Amino acid sequence: MWGATALSNVGDGLRIVALPLLATSITSDPRLIAGVTIAERIPWLIFILPGGAWADRFDRRVLRMRLDVARAILMGLLVAVIAMDRVSIGVVYAVAALLASAEAVVDSSSMALVPATIDERDLERAGGRLTSTELVTNDLVGPPLGGLLFGLAVAAPFGLDALTFAGAALLMSFMAGTYRSGAVRSENSALRGEIAEGFRWLWNEPLLRRLATISTALGTASYVGNAVFVLFARETLGLSAFGYGLLLVPGALGGIAGSLLAPRLRRYPLRYALAGAVLGSGVTTWIMSGVSSPVAASILAAASLGFVMIWNVLTVALRQRVIPNERLGRVGASYRFLVFLGMPLGALIGGMLANEFGVRAAIFVSGSVLVFLSLIIPVLLRRTDRFDR
Repeated sequence: MWGATALSNVGDGLRIVALPLLATSITSDPRLIAGVTIAERIPWLIFILPGGAWADRFDRRVLRMRLDVARAILMGLLVAVIAMDRVSIGVVYAVAALLASAEAVVDSSSMALVPATIDERDLERAGGRLTSTELVTNDLVGPPLGGLLFGLAVAAPFGLDALTFAGAALLMSFMAGTYRSGAVRSENSALRGEIAEGFRWLWNEPLLRRLATISTALGTASYVGNAVFVLFARETLGLSAFGYGLLLVPGALGGIAGSLLAPRLRRYPLRYALAGAVLGSGVTTWIMSGVSSPVAASILAAASLGFVMIWNVLTVALRQRVIPNERLGRVGASYRFLVFLGMPLGALIGGMLANEFGVRAAIFVSGSVLVFLSLIIPVLLRRTDRFDR
């Protein structure tokens, strides 16, 4: 599973760069090019909840394998369309939307699959490895390789992407055993009812309800600054487009460090470790709003993302402990759906603040809200004491 995650995320990293580049080779209309991002985001909100229900209905390993095969075929078809010089912006949108739809389901099934592959005490270590691997392949290896291959041949990054999906499916085929949730349900049970049951279970579990509410608030606050970070880099720090790309590299390295450090923090009370991670992210974001040096900004961005990854690894492991196996897909998807809903709201607030008061103000507000949330987390999450080692 670790190897399959690495392979498929290399392909994701290739596509992050190559698909927008393909769009720019078709049209120069910024609205049409921005449509690629929209085509990638909307399916997540549509399919993440059904994906969680399917992860509880079917064998999670087989579900992921089949979707990896489907994605390999889709990328192969895109290569053929490019080779025949028949690609259009509509084709790019369709490919982006289909891949995002599959990814939403794959992520739900993969998150639910992890506890079945390892001992319960190793959840943080496994989560840290998977997260750091995703950052390396998706943010560090894939994007520059995708840009290089696109420059050599337009179809090359998409062909390699197809091979990574096929390889991931092959690796998953070597996992022995059955990975069904064990949930008892009628074959004709309505998908909508299963999704609603997952939401109800999440909301009726006090600890998870509070954790989901906090995570949604954190996602909203983070995106107040994240949405305008590119403007901060280009206009405030005076970086070129290439310089902006370089600015993101230390952030990925910081995220890797944070995801690997997170398992070691389980020796401390969980609610204080989580509060400390949020406080660290808030303070570094706060400081960043006042710097003018690209070097200082890159160091602060790396530290901030490192703290975010600590929160992510520890909270994912906590959810995997609390949620019963037969509901892990649906409840996990419901949790992430709430967080994803908060992100566009934060982006909207960030854009409005930057427009009225400047980019620095938006980043300052983002850090301030994070610091405030860190102060109330130990009180809101006091029920996590039973999970302390």
